[in-house]
Amino acid sequence: MRSTHFDRKDLIGAACAALAIGLIGFLALDGWARADCRELLRFGDFASAEGDVTDPELATLEARLRAGQGTIEEAACVQQIGLPF
Repeated sequence: MRSTHFDRKDLIGAACAALAIGLIGFLALDGWARADCRELLRFGDFASAEGDVTDPELATLEARLRAGQGTIEEAACVQQIGLPF
């Protein structure tokens, strides 16, 4: 029967694997947060408007964001990824 003795290489390998999994998890969460921010700040709508905002709701959002009067979530997203226009 084989013994279950772990040596230094095994521990280093396990630590590297755990670090890699943690890094992938962190990057995935960061990517999801950025996607949520892009949706919240309506990046796609501003990109399709190409500077000519005709939607009144979108114009209101733009004015609020420019004045710095967005919600807490909007302010956090602007700080994280910037203004969408």
